[in-house]
Amino acid sequence: MKRFFIGMLILGGIIAAAAVVMKRRSGSDVSWDEFARDTSARMSDAAASGSETAKDAADQAKEAATDAAGGAKDTAKHASKKAQDLADKATETVVDLAEEAKRSTS
Repeated sequence: MKRFFIGMLILGGIIAAAAVVMKRRSGSDVSWDEFARDTSARMSDAAASGSETAKDAADQAKEAATDAAGGAKDTAKHASKKAQDLADKATETVVDLAEEAKRSTS
């Protein structure tokens, strides 16, 4: 009996809330169909702006990846140049040592 009474109070509250909303809506000459269309339009606009935001984020990520690749390319060139310089220096050292060894044996 207690559950039934509580259930009836809840159901009555829901019906009262719906009546208040209907009364306020009818006073502003807005039907439920117009309300639904307006809400649907706003949701569509929100979804479209979310799509634009995702597109902008993807573009920025692509640009960041391109910049990072360019930086990596420059770093690789610099490292390659340094390695070549070290190889040249090592070759010169070996040639100098060979010439010195040749001179000392003669």
